Amino acid sequence: IFTVEEMSELLSAARYEMVPWLAIGAFSGLRTAEIKRLDWSEIHLAEGHIEGKAKKAKTASRRVAPLPANLAAWLAPYANSTGPVTPFVNMVSQINWLVEDVNKLRKQRGQKTPMRWKHNGLRHSFASYRTALIKDVAQVALECGNTPQMIFQHYRQLVTEAEAKKWFGLLPAQAANVISLP
Repeated sequence: IFTVEEMSELLSAARYEMVPWLAIGAFSGLRTAEIKRLDWSEIHLAEGHIEGKAKKAKTASRRVAPLPANLAAWLAPYANSTGPVTPFVNMVSQINWLVEDVNKLRKQRGQKTPMRWKHNGLRHSFASYRTALIKDVAQVALECGNTPQMIFQHYRQLVTEAEAKKWFGLLPAQAANVISLP
């Protein structure tokens, strides 16, 4: 999973168009494919949820994903009434550019350890931090469109409640203070 510091770096270094995809993946637990098919009309900022329509979900079942306050803060500047949330067809090249940008910034700061993208890291991070925060695997499974067994087997890394509070407390201004682009 990603650490709070890594997520802050990613969000701070991300190109404008990529921030909603990153934030939704990290803070709501939607799958990459679900985010790619997501329309702004399915994001309900005021109600605090994202509507996962059955025809767009891997499991072909409708679900309501959480939209925590920090995610609402990340999405507010981008929100539209309709239209695709992300304009990218292929996220691989976007991710490669993002990691390259983070590593350039790390090098400028004298950090020797490069960042590596974690496969399914956003979803795994969400499930791990959410479980630590609410302590209800069944609820997290419901939010992720999975079973509790899948959460325990594949998604849940051991993190503390304090780390989870930092994860879901990560706001745009805080991320901007961690890393700044030249």
